[in-house]
Amino acid sequence: MTEVALSRRRLFRKSLIIPTEHGSWSWLLVPFCVGAAVASGVAEASDSSLLSLALTLVGGLCAFLVRQPSAAWLRIRRGRGSRADEPLAAAWSLGLALVAGLCLVGLLALGRSALLWLMVPFGLVLLLYLLAARSGRAAMRALWTELIGAVGLALMAPAAVIAVTSQASGLGWTLWGLMAIQNALGVLYVRLRLADTHKRPANRTAVLVGHTAGLAAVTIAGFLGWVPYLSAVPFAGVLLRAVWAAQKSRPVPDVRRFGFTEVGIEILSGAWIVGSYWLW
Repeated sequence: MTEVALSRRRLFRKSLIIPTEHGSWSWLLVPFCVGAAVASGVAEASDSSLLSLALTLVGGLCAFLVRQPSAAWLRIRRGRGSRADEPLAAAWSLGLALVAGLCLVGLLALGRSALLWLMVPFGLVLLLYLLAARSGRAAMRALWTELIGAVGLALMAPAAVIAVTSQASGLGWTLWGLMAIQNALGVLYVRLRLADTHKRPANRTAVLVGHTAGLAAVTIAGFLGWVPYLSAVPFAGVLLRAVWAAQKSRPVPDVRRFGFTEVGIEILSGAWIVGSYWLW
């Protein structure tokens, strides 16, 4: 191995920086894209929208990535990891937090002070994740941890709306609700399929109840005029999929392909929601 390769290896360790839940990328990026597209199509954009969107995306990604090295650093401090990795984990945690902070400063300078409303819920999500990391691997893989993370990452939808319009509005919060439900239902479905794959017990009734409640919430919001009627279509589709999966054990034949399929479904659902707003 060359000296350059060794240097890169010392500076970058995938396990310390990249989140292990590969599907979580779509839980962040799809809400961001939906928020940006809907706000650009139905609301009045400001002159600095593109720069604000770029800063929001970079800052959101850094804030998302900081949890992995921070969790690793906490585990190492508690004697659950290699001491040799402690400086690298600390450096990446501080570096990513610094970039996220600088992006926030830039957004405030551009008049996006409404983003401060999102700092409290996002900070709580990060705090709960770090507390779970201190408790151990089992807590990090618990259902409540994944659901909180999925709902928290959906905050990128209102963040994108604020980046475009510079205002915290009902549009941003209703988009957060749609994306939070979509992300949470994705968690329930994926956990069910993986439990079947690894022959672990799974609460199939809870999956069905969750999907039914999600469709009911979106449908009611449509009747109240909060969201477009057509936005309920993807949720009806995933409910039918949940009914199919809950009937009997359905192991995943190819986990990698399954993951890419789920990401594709998230993207298609997000695109449908954007189209429903544009037609509304």
